Amino acid sequence: MLNAPVPDKDRRSVGERRVLYIEDNPVNATLMVAMLESLPGLKVSHAARPEQGLVMAQAEPPDLVLVDIQMPGMDGFQVLRHLRASPNTRDTPVIAVTANAMPHDVSRGLDAGFADYLTKPLHLPQLLRSVCRCLGLPQPEGLPEG
Repeated sequence: MLNAPVPDKDRRSVGERRVLYIEDNPVNATLMVAMLESLPGLKVSHAARPEQGLVMAQAEPPDLVLVDIQMPGMDGFQVLRHLRASPNTRDTPVIAVTANAMPHDVSRGLDAGFADYLTKPLHLPQLLRSVCRCLGLPQPEGLPEG
């Protein structure tokens, strides 16, 4: 489920892209980092709490944020609003990663401004295509459809 194209912004030349994953479940975080390691040139950071992720995003603005929707204290929609309110992260693409998979959940997420809305369990080809699109990277070759 892709939202509107991600606006072009100053991106680093060929080289490292910074990705921040905000997720309170350590198993999910470990899995995401392992899946993203299949893309060359990504530096993936993890924040276990939404507040920590927002501090990290302001201190060193990432090229992409992936955020769980259901977290204690602050949900992914609130994180998105905070990121959009800051000049440092206003244009940073944010992908929702969630178990909330009903059609109205997906529509709500895309309407809120997420660049994409991925549901758990994650499908690796879909994740990699979405991350590459949001980072302006070439699509990986040889991925199965779906």
